Amino acid sequence: MVTTTTLLSDTVLFIRNMIRTNVTDPITSVRPTGENFVMTSYPREIVHYPLITVADNGIQDSRAGQQSEIGFMRLNVEVRVWARTVKERDNLFEQVYNCLRTRQFDAGTGLYDNNLHDFKLVSAVNTDEDGEEGVKSKVMTYSFLYVTE
Repeated sequence: MVTTTTLLSDTVLFIRNMIRTNVTDPITSVRPTGENFVMTSYPREIVHYPLITVADNGIQDSRAGQQSEIGFMRLNVEVRVWARTVKERDNLFEQVYNCLRTRQFDAGTGLYDNNLHDFKLVSAVNTDEDGEEGVKSKVMTYSFLYVTE
């Protein structure tokens, strides 16, 4: 559950876990033990592509009205797909997008029941490395509204 006291970490971990549970790892049968497919930061050790990273990408706050302590927090979350090919990159992008889009209102486990409202895909930008062997990457920014009380 996303709460006001740990808003950023709760949101990043919630989105990471939702993607981890609902997006298929194309190399699950050969991925080394202990290596994650979806993580909250780019690892320092050697990795095997594809992988997905989830990180906080900014937050904005506005008040609900005059003399109100209720606020509207706009949370931006970066989800980045790192892949071996353009086809794999785009397939994983579609899985991530559909995972988040179609689970907004799932009872108990969806975005809405976990205080994340107004789902938006703000941008999806290709950031491929040069060459045939270069890592193919897509950086997505998703936005959610959180109401503080």
